[in-house]
Amino acid sequence: MRTKTTPDCKNVVAPDADAAAIPSNKQSADRKLTFIGFAIAGAIFLVVYLLRLDRVVGLFVDDAWYALLAKSLATGHGYQLINSPSPGILPVYPPAYPFLVSLAYRLWPSFPNNVLLLKLVSTVAMFVVGIACYKYFNRDRELPHWLSLISALTVTLMPSLVFLATSSTMSECVFMCFQLLAVLAIESAKRSEDTKKQLRLVAMGGALAAMAFLTRSIGLAVIGAGFLFLLKERMWRAAAVFTLAVMIVAGPWTFYSRTHQPTSEQRTEQGGMIVQDYSKQFWQASAGLSSSAVIHLDTLPDRIWDNLKQIFGNNIAKVFAPMLYRSSKLSGEETLESSKIAYSLSYLLSLILLIGFVATVRRRCGVAEITVVFTLLITSVWPWDTYRFLLPIVPFLFAYSLESMRWLRELMGHKLELKMASTPWRVVTIVMGLLLTSFLYDHSVYLAKRSDLSRAEYLPWRAIFDEHLESLNWIKENTPEDAVVCTQNPAMVYLYSGRKSVAGDNPVGNWENWKRLNVRYRAYLSVYAIAEPSLDEGRFQQAYRSKGPLKFRILDLGRPETRLPWASVGITGGSIRMDNLK
Repeated sequence: MRTKTTPDCKNVVAPDADAAAIPSNKQSADRKLTFIGFAIAGAIFLVVYLLRLDRVVGLFVDDAWYALLAKSLATGHGYQLINSPSPGILPVYPPAYPFLVSLAYRLWPSFPNNVLLLKLVSTVAMFVVGIACYKYFNRDRELPHWLSLISALTVTLMPSLVFLATSSTMSECVFMCFQLLAVLAIESAKRSEDTKKQLRLVAMGGALAAMAFLTRSIGLAVIGAGFLFLLKERMWRAAAVFTLAVMIVAGPWTFYSRTHQPTSEQRTEQGGMIVQDYSKQFWQASAGLSSSAVIHLDTLPDRIWDNLKQIFGNNIAKVFAPMLYRSSKLSGEETLESSKIAYSLSYLLSLILLIGFVATVRRRCGVAEITVVFTLLITSVWPWDTYRFLLPIVPFLFAYSLESMRWLRELMGHKLELKMASTPWRVVTIVMGLLLTSFLYDHSVYLAKRSDLSRAEYLPWRAIFDEHLESLNWIKENTPEDAVVCTQNPAMVYLYSGRKSVAGDNPVGNWENWKRLNVRYRAYLSVYAIAEPSLDEGRFQQAYRSKGPLKFRILDLGRPETRLPWASVGITGGSIRMDNLK
């Protein structure tokens, strides 16, 4: 500080220029540190995802369908099952994700050489998820900058999500991106005091929620959540605009798909989940299997109870402690593991999340909370493995874990009269940093050992793919071009061999259908080991048998006109669950 003389000859103290510059310098340093933090997080993300990218696609069955539908769109065939012997069969899967993948397919229309490019769609989606997560944690949850950044990076590096983005062409990552952006847009509209801006944001939220629905049908959860939230907040005009946006974006496909549903003949021809109506799948014991038993209303409570036990007693631990289920050599394969074993840790983590959820709702019930409730309700009643339904709500689950720690910190500070204002989030940041470190360790061990294809708890993903590829190459090189194959994975057979294909389940009901379609071969392909052939298979020539542990085989069923009626023959066989590969 220094003095200066005023016109009335009084000495006053003038601020020192160096002292005035201190706050500005501190802000500049903070901005620089923030930029460095984002740059490091972005670099870690890119290194992990790019190093983990591989050429595996099709093993989930669903991801083979997505790749096939993308090819159909990119090659001018429209949205149809180009693998089927008869043209014009419309899938029940919504079209948004195949359309996005088809844009990549158009850039390089050479399958399977373009597989890495197709997977970049999910990788880019996860990068956007990381940015959106930071915004969600920092703005909507009011968490500190560094905790928000670490938490967002941890979400994006969750092994299951990295695995789905880099070792498949599944839709979960893109769906999570649309759903999270929809939640952010609606929450931004609630905060806006400008009416026009508010309506623009609500319209954007409705369009994004509709895109989530057009990516996966469970996107109904975020549509319902957005509408209910706006009604709860008495934002009547916004609710009307939101509804209109959803109808404009999702309405055309909903109407078109309802008026162009596969006929009963087309469903019989192709078979499998890809052509089965969701209302029919709901009442099956296992969705999509035509040979599945049909349940009734009185058994629905048992399904709900079993699914809830699976979610809270198994899946929650799979989110936060995936290495409990497998070694790092198999990083991400817990996504496919369907073990029903309940873990005490999973129930404990579920309790922590419940505390965080209640603490959040007591303060304010947002779009995310309603979305989570709707998602769990749908998941609990659907006859399928529950874990993959939880992955798109992982950002919200992480937020509830942080909220529970916030609640505990505030409780301790109040009860013990502790002054924690100086470093209130240090312990929580350290905990999240340790979780991030465990995920990074998991990825590093996987990258170091991914060339080792020997069995661990079960087979590595690449080993499973290699055995598939050998079998598919045999089909391509040793069967006529007009051959039709029935198999558990029709889309993958078509993509890699070019042969028309249909679902291979329920041979009893499909025997005459296969004869009509000129189905010549039956290919036993699965991510699980195939059971040994039955005596009945001795009636047919075993044209191929893989040398690997999965024991794939391809049967030559003979010319259709030479086949006996089903009552005179039998085809049995199946697959062994991954648990049995241990």
